[in-house]
Amino acid sequence: MKLPGTAIALFAGLTALAAPALAADDGAACRALEDDGSRLACYDRAAGRATPIPLPAVAAPTAAPGAAAVTVASSPPPIPAPTTRNWWTGGAYTPQTFAERWELEQGTKDGIFKIKPYQPTYVMIGNWRKDTNPNPCSPNPQNCASGQDAYMHGDAKFQISAKTKLWQDIFDTPLDLWAAYTQQTYWQVYDGKNSRPFRETDFQPEAWVTLPLKLGPEWLQWRMLNLGISHQSNGQNDPLSRSWNRVYATFGLAAGDLSVLIKPWWRVPETGKSDNNADVGDYAGRLEVQAVLPYGANVFSATLRNNLKNSSNTPSRTSIQADWAFPLYGQLHGYVQAFHGWNDSLQNYNFRNTGVGIGVSLTQWR
Repeated sequence: MKLPGTAIALFAGLTALAAPALAADDGAACRALEDDGSRLACYDRAAGRATPIPLPAVAAPTAAPGAAAVTVASSPPPIPAPTTRNWWTGGAYTPQTFAERWELEQGTKDGIFKIKPYQPTYVMIGNWRKDTNPNPCSPNPQNCASGQDAYMHGDAKFQISAKTKLWQDIFDTPLDLWAAYTQQTYWQVYDGKNSRPFRETDFQPEAWVTLPLKLGPEWLQWRMLNLGISHQSNGQNDPLSRSWNRVYATFGLAAGDLSVLIKPWWRVPETGKSDNNADVGDYAGRLEVQAVLPYGANVFSATLRNNLKNSSNTPSRTSIQADWAFPLYGQLHGYVQAFHGWNDSLQNYNFRNTGVGIGVSLTQWR
């Protein structure tokens, strides 16, 4: 009857002796497992623990080092906001605002002694005039030249023009003092027979004070007032010498991209024999109105002058000039200019003419 109890005790002892060996074998087997979850479950089984319910493994997304670079590189680049206007030939041109051109606000003021565009700078390789003036003359007998060498109807014309600020915020006010220089030259470049002479060069230095304004509605706002003085002469000796001095005001208005400059002037009188052209105002005018419009990559301008007279002795005389700058390459523009009226050049201030020119411009009204 005692045999079953003895057998049970003997079995338990054998089991206890075999357990360390089993555990040792299981430990070696568990260490050989690569997966973390499987290895942990193996150790739990070896220790006699209940097998846990495995949780789904969530692996962090990984990517090969080059994958991100490929993804970024394949993304389309952002499209920048348009800052230029393209039209016709695809040229790019960013027009200045009226305030930027004349530096009317603190954010646009750029200091002193920096060269800036003033009037257009251009070279016209073809400048044709309907008539020529072989007898330039004025009311002063010393300034009448008859029988001058005939010149060709076609020549070249170029203009350079620049301005610079001499004094910014005068005495801590918004006033600025500017100076400018403009030169026009007419070159008989196609007259090889007479050694291609320069027919005339007109020089015009000037200075003015600018008062920034902001009056009126947005659709046509008065933005500045300039008060200035200018001298113009052709640097010739008598009888071809011509010159005059003017005091002027410029009323600058803006309507979006459109600029309108209204410029009346008063000629400083000269006396007797020193006046080379006493009646210059009756032909060259006493008022100038100029409108400038950038459109796409083009710039259009129209200039009208009138003598503000209408009498039997001095009829009303109006001159008009139209300019068009169109894109060629970058900031280089083609340039077309048409003219009809008086004062095409200072020597011919009282000679009526009609003509057209074509060339290229480096800077233009903006």
